[in-house]
Amino acid sequence: MIVGRRLSWHIILRYVGRGVAIHVLFALTVIVGYRVFDAEWLSVPAMPVSVLAAALGVLLAFRNGSAYDRWWEARSLWGGVVNWSRTFARQVLTLLPRPERGAADSLQELAPPSSPLLRTAAERSKPLLTVSGTRASDGAVRDQFGQARVHPEQGSPREKLASMHTAPQAEGEARGVTGGLVTDITEDARELVYAQIGFVNAMRCHLRRQDPLPEIVPFFRPAVIEALREEQNVPSALLLWMGTRLRRIYGQVSNTQQVLFLHVTMDRTLSELTNVLGACERIKNTPLPRQYDILLLAMTRAYLVLLPLGVVTELGWLTPIVTAVIAFLFIGLDAVGRDIEEPFEDDVSDTPMTALCRTIEINLRQMLGETELPPPVQPRNGLLY
Repeated sequence: MIVGRRLSWHIILRYVGRGVAIHVLFALTVIVGYRVFDAEWLSVPAMPVSVLAAALGVLLAFRNGSAYDRWWEARSLWGGVVNWSRTFARQVLTLLPRPERGAADSLQELAPPSSPLLRTAAERSKPLLTVSGTRASDGAVRDQFGQARVHPEQGSPREKLASMHTAPQAEGEARGVTGGLVTDITEDARELVYAQIGFVNAMRCHLRRQDPLPEIVPFFRPAVIEALREEQNVPSALLLWMGTRLRRIYGQVSNTQQVLFLHVTMDRTLSELTNVLGACERIKNTPLPRQYDILLLAMTRAYLVLLPLGVVTELGWLTPIVTAVIAFLFIGLDAVGRDIEEPFEDDVSDTPMTALCRTIEINLRQMLGETELPPPVQPRNGLLY
């Protein structure tokens, strides 16, 4: 997302440079033919050009308004992701009771889950690692040219994923992202909060069509990561995993009314996260009708071709300059509309999901009482990803 006060000329030229240059050269050709070679047939009445400009303005306003609605809805949905992530962490840390001694685990009375992923949620986990100095995911930060930035100390996502198989860790232990822990937080609650951080990062990568596993390795046990390799929709699978993990906790509580209250409360939060994920997928997978793109592109090009023909008689040698200004306006508006209608493409105008994921991670880890936190993602060259 562009957050700087000034827009880089590299971005401006990327949007409109080539198109404006082509139409300025055409306008130069028209004025040279009209004045030097007396080709008076290059002049057309100005009335059709004016009518076409009005129609084009209406189409551009409609298309850009629809594109902005999609962009703003995407940003609003990710605002909801931030809020519901904080709500989920607060509920986990304040509502979930400690396991009762001697309470029967209801999951043991049910058939074991058939999915390898759900078996990792139903099993009892060992305490999480508390290794000092571990790093959290830095996200798929992109520069203004769309190239992924990799932290020099962190290595590439593939290297992080490969290290997961070579690091000597005991089965059932999670990779360390913790430090300065609060002693009265249960391991189930801590694992669920980490799972929420992993969910938002997986959702970010899912919407950008990137592999989410390298980014969520720090937040889950190796067994969970291995089970997630078989999942087509990792964020949705994580929500199911979190629900199954909560069900195991409910089975350790003997008070039926308390279990019912917990189930209704926590299920509503997971349902809201599911709705947000589905709404983002709807925006991602349903572009604006292509008819608008084709019609608008054809009318824009037709208007800019007719423009120098309609003004060459009155403007003379000023025709290329006027053409450049008007072409810059119409081509720029068309390009901006096309850019913001896809808010999850990891481009300069998109929703800053990497920064939002980092904000969620910092907030939730502070709720756990941790002090070794990653820094917020800062804008670079006026761009926030």
